[in-house]
Amino acid sequence: MINRLRRLDQKITKSMVTRTLKVEEMNVMIDTEIWSFSLKAPKREKFGSRKEYSEALEAHRKARTALKSLLQNEMVYMSQHQVSELFHVLAFRGTKLPLRMVNNYVRSILESQEIIKVEVTWEDLLEAMQLSAQSGIHIWDFLCFVPLKEYLDVVYTNDKHFTHSVFKKFNVKIVNPLNSWKEI
Repeated sequence: MINRLRRLDQKITKSMVTRTLKVEEMNVMIDTEIWSFSLKAPKREKFGSRKEYSEALEAHRKARTALKSLLQNEMVYMSQHQVSELFHVLAFRGTKLPLRMVNNYVRSILESQEIIKVEVTWEDLLEAMQLSAQSGIHIWDFLCFVPLKEYLDVVYTNDKHFTHSVFKKFNVKIVNPLNSWKEI
């Protein structure tokens, strides 16, 4: 664990904050879609059937419960790219949340001492491009994951891309708190 913190210290800029890990904490990444499902309650009129709406509502509940628990109990890491991706997804994709609310929410993440924000380096970008070309998966998932890969124990996601063999070599556990996969 000390080596992990030393490697993290090498990547941290002045705007990032670290804290001492508790023994029981795991280092986790919460994929953007889990944040989105948690924060955006489904609207009945957007669904063709009651069954689809019920499934979306259940995914929302599961994501909300998982996000709350992870933020309270685990050490959460986010790449700078993921912070910007979350801003975009909440404010401009699908059901749009009010911009003022999204600004405040993302600002609270940026200011939080409980979430470790890690910069995306040129080396990370090059590796993300290489992994994207190798796997056929868009680069955005890799820009969220690659800067964090050496610190993570678990990635919480429902994005089917994370089940691809390219992620297996990093020895990071993939957990789907929603129990249904989506290709994003």
